[in-house]
Amino acid sequence: MADRADRGQKLGRVVAGHAMRSTTAKLSAPLRSDAANARKRDDAILRFADELVTVIGSMKGAALKLGQMLSMFDVGLSSPATRAEFAARLAPLFDSAPAVDDAVMLSILDAQLGKAARARLTVTPIPIAAASIGQVYRATLDGNEDGGGREVAIKIQYPDIGSAVRADLKNLALVVRLGRGRLPGVDLDPIVAEVSRRVLAELDYRTELANHLRMYDFYRDHPSWRIPEPIAELSTDRVLVTEYLDGMSFAEAIDLPVAERDRIGEAVYRFYCGGVYELGEFCADPHPGNVLILPDGKLGFLDFGLYPRMDRGDMALQRNAFRALMEGRDADVYQMIVEAGFIADPAVMGMEDAVGYMRSVAGWHLVPQPVTMTDELARRVFASAVLPGSGHFGQIRQQNLLDTHAFSRRTEMSVCALLGRLRATAPWGAIAREWLYEPRPATPMGESIAQWRRKNAG
Repeated sequence: MADRADRGQKLGRVVAGHAMRSTTAKLSAPLRSDAANARKRDDAILRFADELVTVIGSMKGAALKLGQMLSMFDVGLSSPATRAEFAARLAPLFDSAPAVDDAVMLSILDAQLGKAARARLTVTPIPIAAASIGQVYRATLDGNEDGGGREVAIKIQYPDIGSAVRADLKNLALVVRLGRGRLPGVDLDPIVAEVSRRVLAELDYRTELANHLRMYDFYRDHPSWRIPEPIAELSTDRVLVTEYLDGMSFAEAIDLPVAERDRIGEAVYRFYCGGVYELGEFCADPHPGNVLILPDGKLGFLDFGLYPRMDRGDMALQRNAFRALMEGRDADVYQMIVEAGFIADPAVMGMEDAVGYMRSVAGWHLVPQPVTMTDELARRVFASAVLPGSGHFGQIRQQNLLDTHAFSRRTEMSVCALLGRLRATAPWGAIAREWLYEPRPATPMGESIAQWRRKNAG
């Protein structure tokens, strides 16, 4: 209880400090030029990023996930340079959350596996990563004194993480309060609601194991990416054991040559967005910490805790609406979303506004020609979708976006942000047409994937 109260007090101190600075800034704003005001606002938001890393990075759970999501998008900063600086300052939230004592974590592993299963693992007692609800260790499975064995990754849930997550969800109300004062260009309420859904869904490692097994089986021997093999017999509701993948981080990949970044970007797009439009089930947590570039050039994809599955009706709606957008059939698109219940009040958001909103968010992968993604383009997409300054914000807030479709759109926007970081170029719309119309593959990667499918079908 004391730890949870302390978490709330830390956030409260951040709120109070920013409230005081915000009041001072507002009083002095008329005395400064527009450029000086922009610099003052940028400095305040960058300081906010530093404080989030200090406070949220020690919290785990829901608050940590919020910081990770904020680092993906523009938050009202005045230039690409300061937006990049904001993301860089929040980057530690992806891979350097403070570790729980290793003895405590390994005691959870002992209790979960039992003596016989635990004896099969030789664990390096230093975490290689700290996720929002657990710590990851590297280990050797079935090794011996002469070496050998298999390298695995073990994700262990933090002690009492369920209670901590629920406490953090309450504390996030303070983050929302802070955000309204310091991030006036971001509507944090839907982001916090999504964080809540994500983290609560990720508490059950058995569900994640089932999702992981589906992905591993489906993409076995895939030519462009690899899913680490899950070790089901050593996994429990609080422990998840998988094959260990060693590779380059996404952050390192953004400095690779253009051709490599384009190839990586295409694989990211095909994996995440292909799940939405082709499979009807998808990993809904695209962020830099879940992507590795392996030595053989393939991408490694991690973390299947959040894995929505669509029913046939939802899948048909996704595909049919996207196809109608591509074909310019605006009236058909609008009829589909009205009948699906997305438009709560057609008088508030008519066809022109609704379809215009959809095009502003999805335009980057509607056209068949190559498009170069940038941080600025990703910022505009995000701004069109959720920022109060966009032309559609007031209207879209009054409509309905059902969970599966909300995750689909968030996944697309997160992919857009990843591609912007890479500055990747590809015919995104032509690739999407492979899923919707089944024409000839648009790229060499598409052709190699088609050959893999034909081989598996045979």
